[in-house]
Amino acid sequence: MFDLSSKYYDVIYSFKDYEQEARQVREYIERQSKDYQTILDVACGTAEHAVFLKQHYAIDGIDLNPEFVAIAKSKNPKGDYSVADMTRFRLGRKYDVIMCLFSSIGYVKTPELLVQTLVQFREHLNEDGVILVEPWLTPDVWTTGRVDTITTERHGIHMSRMSHSDREGNVSIMKFSYLFGSEVGIEHYSEEHRLGLFTVEEMIGAFREAGLDVEYDTQGLIGRGMYIARIA
Repeated sequence: MFDLSSKYYDVIYSFKDYEQEARQVREYIERQSKDYQTILDVACGTAEHAVFLKQHYAIDGIDLNPEFVAIAKSKNPKGDYSVADMTRFRLGRKYDVIMCLFSSIGYVKTPELLVQTLVQFREHLNEDGVILVEPWLTPDVWTTGRVDTITTERHGIHMSRMSHSDREGNVSIMKFSYLFGSEVGIEHYSEEHRLGLFTVEEMIGAFREAGLDVEYDTQGLIGRGMYIARIA
């Protein structure tokens, strides 16, 4: 995953409008008409959403990447952030809202681990709470052999990323090559990311198997959709 490029994650995704996405997350939460106060951000990354949500909620987070967790703690010192695998974690507390954004759920790869992960979410959710899951792409829209390039700059660091898409069965493969340039020189990294391609029907089935009622918003935050789930 982002093992090599972790320290530059916020540079890579500086094009994302986290403030607007945080507003949309608040809208999903407020539609539940509950006095929600706590959020668990699963696969929290560098906690950019928490920067804009922490004034409204108490936010904790987990991520598999220790460097992300350290960065998240620096951005939201009041939050409890820990290194944990979303497919198997035990935090010893429950939350009003559990969110898993920016298609991070795809990293579980298989239907079996998808169900296992959603069970973890349910077990950490308050009885009247809500789960928000932003999915990865579906199998029918994934294109192999696609090449994309993005360039951006933040705080004096220039970044160029080229990606190539591939596929093995229902696992999408993204091969990234990065160039990061600053006054101290140029760095090059290459990474491979693998995410499971789940149909809408498979996602809904997994939520139900995990003991959750779910509805699907086709738009979501950035056009990838959003699953809104509650304990059945």
